[in-house]
Amino acid sequence: MKKIILTGALICLGGTALAQEHTLTTYTQLSSPEYHDTGTSGPSVGDMYLRYGEVALTPDGPVVGDYYTQATLVFHDEQMGKSARSFKKEFILPEGSIYTMDFVALDHGKPVEAEHVSEGAIIGGTGEYAGIRGTYTLRIAPSGDSAETTLRYWLGK
Repeated sequence: MKKIILTGALICLGGTALAQEHTLTTYTQLSSPEYHDTGTSGPSVGDMYLRYGEVALTPDGPVVGDYYTQATLVFHDEQMGKSARSFKKEFILPEGSIYTMDFVALDHGKPVEAEHVSEGAIIGGTGEYAGIRGTYTLRIAPSGDSAETTLRYWLGK
């Protein structure tokens, strides 16, 4: 009986170590997005905003990787003043890549603006980030030219 209890306790402790939460904050400069107008002229379902840039781990710090984003308009009703887009992002870091996703509801069909804040899911990764799961918070700076992303995650290894 003692062996069963001890074995159970060790398994629980091992699971706790694997489920340790980590935090990673990234800083990116935002250039104007590349806009692909796929439907009628102006914002419409299917339009895409694409960005590429460099990633730092401290404000104004050295570049440690790159990022790519794709925001695709999946709903747009100008009369109601509502739109939604699927948002995907890849962080390419020396240890591997991290992939995120969200659906972002806005009152327009244009790129996100200064001081925009949204939260989404971390959906996967490669390399040291294989098995990653968690959430992220994206904050666009008041100037609108940079962003801070805080990733809260655990590794399911």
